[in-house]
Amino acid sequence: MTSTPATVHTPSVLDVLRNAVAAAVMAPSSHNSQPWRFRMIGAELELFADRRRHLAVIDAQRRQQVQSCGCALYNARIAVRAMGFTDEVTIAPSDSGDRAYLATLRVGAPRPIRDADRELLAAIPARRTNRRAFLPRPVGAAETDWMALAAAEEGAIAVRLPPDGKRALGRLIEQADHEQFADPAFRAELASWLVPFGSRRRDGIPFVEKEYGSALPFTVMRALRSPTLGDEFGELEDELVLGAPVVFVLGTLGDDASHWMSCGQALQAVLLRATALGLSASFLNQVLEIPALRGQVAELIPHGGYPQMVLRIGFASEPVHHPAPRLNVDDVLEVGDVTGGHAT
Repeated sequence: MTSTPATVHTPSVLDVLRNAVAAAVMAPSSHNSQPWRFRMIGAELELFADRRRHLAVIDAQRRQQVQSCGCALYNARIAVRAMGFTDEVTIAPSDSGDRAYLATLRVGAPRPIRDADRELLAAIPARRTNRRAFLPRPVGAAETDWMALAAAEEGAIAVRLPPDGKRALGRLIEQADHEQFADPAFRAELASWLVPFGSRRRDGIPFVEKEYGSALPFTVMRALRSPTLGDEFGELEDELVLGAPVVFVLGTLGDDASHWMSCGQALQAVLLRATALGLSASFLNQVLEIPALRGQVAELIPHGGYPQMVLRIGFASEPVHHPAPRLNVDDVLEVGDVTGGHAT
């Protein structure tokens, strides 16, 4: 009896790019603002910053917005690799004049699917921002070296702070929380991105995952009006920093949009590898949102560059019960024709 060879399904470019966007929208972003848009043209996927989702108070330069888009790009690249194709990326020059257009991802030649590609793809939906305290369980140098190498491959430097560096950072974070929560504009912007349980919004931060002591909207909004909230948050986050097994500062040697994109991709490379190791992570970027304090963070890292991202990493004491909502693919994807130019 003659057997029939199994048919190997080769996905279409359309399928590959739609799957790439489906992976991209699961990336982390400031306040879960999801500030990205995509345009598919032939075998290419163009990435744009969505200016409507700009956080004007904490991110006046759009630095975090671009970094968030870099995270989304990295996820898209992993999806392309995991479907058996080469990911070819062009980053927009910082002086291009188009502040919305950031990069193009092209589906390249077929390539073998590696176990590492599958592992990172599986980590994309498993990754969660965990704002709670971590277990007092150490994370070894082999693991942090692997994460730092992943960041270096994307053009960023990941510095693990020693205990004295963590103490200094904790003090700066306390100061940042005090200053930010004293600003009514900051509190108003934050409140606009907090999402109550049962909301149909597909963006923003669930109330229950923030540290306000309640998931009830009225209680949270009352807490945001408290004159001592900044001090309370500062003390809490100082403790979280000191108790974290790993505190990373990610930096770059330059400080323009192309470097921010590199840092975003490096950040996601670190986060996916942390997830693959069973670790959780949380962000401490308020200390970089105040220029004077960002300068002091730069003094904590030895390479003399620009600090772009601060995160703590460790083993979760409890899982994230309410993952942040996500926009659908069709909310952020436009299918253009081959003669069209960049979206605006």
